[in-house]
Amino acid sequence: MRTSVEPWILIADIGGTNARFAAVPQGSGQPSQPFVLPTRGHATIEGALDLAIPALGGGDGLSAIVLAVAAAIDDGPVKLTNADWVIDPRAVAAHTGVARVELRNDFEALALALPFLGEGALHPLQAGQALAGGNIAVVGPGTGLGVAGLVAVEGGWRTLCGEGGHVTYAPETEAEWRVAQGLRAKYGRVSAERVATGQGLLDVAGLLGAPEDVTSPATVVARAQQGCEACRTALRLFLVATGRVAGDMALTLNATAGVFLGGGILPRLVGAADFAPLLAAFRDKGRNAPRMARMPLALIVDPAPALVGLAARARELFAP
Repeated sequence: MRTSVEPWILIADIGGTNARFAAVPQGSGQPSQPFVLPTRGHATIEGALDLAIPALGGGDGLSAIVLAVAAAIDDGPVKLTNADWVIDPRAVAAHTGVARVELRNDFEALALALPFLGEGALHPLQAGQALAGGNIAVVGPGTGLGVAGLVAVEGGWRTLCGEGGHVTYAPETEAEWRVAQGLRAKYGRVSAERVATGQGLLDVAGLLGAPEDVTSPATVVARAQQGCEACRTALRLFLVATGRVAGDMALTLNATAGVFLGGGILPRLVGAADFAPLLAAFRDKGRNAPRMARMPLALIVDPAPALVGLAARARELFAP
């Protein structure tokens, strides 16, 4: 617990569904219990901060704000890909009176967390053999499909982030082609994110003829467990698409130190789904299949890993 006058940094993991805020005091350097708000329940980031700052102990000593957002980070204001918030660091600074406001991609924050996650935060899917000095890939389906990397450099890591979830969906089977045609009719261009996300899971189930009472990703999973064929197929195609993109990113980044799967959906599937289709799609890279079988693949099950990464950035800001 920080004192009211102790310097602290506000960090936040802002997704299309929820925004998680936490305080990082200078003394401990560790994030507090998160204060969670629904993103769509508030019109602006400034309005959410007006609630989060008092909830985290008030503005005394607040020296910086570091926001991880589910969007591409360019110069200037950023609109969330899957929500209406537009986040302008200068506007946030003016509203809060905090001079230093940083924006980070949400999966960049997740990548920053990886060196600090213990074994209990990971659920291995493939042991593999991590190579010292290799790179790391991070992929995860949630409201969107996030992608990032850690590139090994002398003395540590350098983050690499982008919008890899928007790569073109690559159907291979007859069922996947039918789904791609249906998604194209609904959305136009079909990216991997149109399949490997919560909305994608729901859309695909609908295209395959799921009952009308299947109205959320959670109900797709529940009905799949109950034997609904459309929901079972949708879940399998979701896992295949995720594994395929993870494998593509692993090859692109030469992720011989490991591939990690994050996001809000996969941890909820542990014990509720068979990850074999994901692993098979990850390995299915033709002549590179033996290489894929050697890459460690693990699921991140820590409940707030991006905050761990943002706390690491906060500690850097505190350093003299």
